[in-house]
Amino acid sequence: MPCSRRRALQLLGTAGATAATAGCLSPGSLDSYALIGDELDLSSIGPPYLWPDPTVIDATTRVDFTTEAKTASLSALFETGTVTVRQWPLVGRDEWGTETRPRPTFLRRDETFYEVRITDERVLERERWHFALDRVDETPPDGAAVAEPPFDLSDQDERVLDAALDAVYAGNDGFLGDPEFDELQTVEFHHGLDADASALVPSPPFEFVEYEDEYFRTVTERRTVEVPEWTYAIGEVSDSRADFIAYARDAIVERNLTDAGLSQAAQGVFDDAIAEEPRRYEEGAPPSDELSEALGALGIAEDLEPIDSYEERVDFRNVVVEYRDGVYRFDLIVTP
Repeated sequence: MPCSRRRALQLLGTAGATAATAGCLSPGSLDSYALIGDELDLSSIGPPYLWPDPTVIDATTRVDFTTEAKTASLSALFETGTVTVRQWPLVGRDEWGTETRPRPTFLRRDETFYEVRITDERVLERERWHFALDRVDETPPDGAAVAEPPFDLSDQDERVLDAALDAVYAGNDGFLGDPEFDELQTVEFHHGLDADASALVPSPPFEFVEYEDEYFRTVTERRTVEVPEWTYAIGEVSDSRADFIAYARDAIVERNLTDAGLSQAAQGVFDDAIAEEPRRYEEGAPPSDELSEALGALGIAEDLEPIDSYEERVDFRNVVVEYRDGVYRFDLIVTP
């Protein structure tokens, strides 16, 4: 089984924790509203806007699609100008309150640059098998079938089992103690996996898994799930890198705050958000006049709900604007 993120985090240990979490902002460390800014260099364009190799974009599944499946979708896109896929967010989406919004996305093929857009999207309901591991504190009873590495499984089932082990630790960085969840973390047999060819569903050949001196009970379920489906279309931009960068910059930069007639107080909000220390502007609810003006200039205010309408933290991500002599990306974090 390849070294997973879970195993890598275990190997990093405490020494890696400080480096891995340095500069991170936990919800508990923020006031009700936190505006965070950083300078963006658009003299060259790369991820998350330009993807020379889009197959590195992960599917919205615990087990990613194969490179071959992604390549086939890309071939259809470039040959016909459009393609419909499920669970593969080729066009990036940013958190926007309780919703998301598409991000300008570009592809390169044979030295030509293309823009890819979402032309249609819908959510489908499908019945799919799920496999999960539930960590147990007790040693399995005598006579129970217990699997341990090396697992005698197909390549597909190895991927599913490894993803199920990772899912147990999803939601923490491996340094925060035992994770806690309201529900079982499962691995879905999506349309890129063959449930009929799997030994794990509906009944795995073992009741428990022993791994890294821990025991896990196997669980299988048949669930109705919502599957996002997107139709993408491409348009040629240019085979000139300079022309492409100019085009992409115009698409990425949403507003020019320098000419927005901001008050001194609102400018102070932005200046605090991009300052080196603490590189954020914070205040409690309700938002002040100067913060409201700043959020209006960013185009966030019109979609921002009263804070007591949010049950949990929401983010408004990746608003790119010109300000003073540079280009900056702003995020708003709202913590009820």
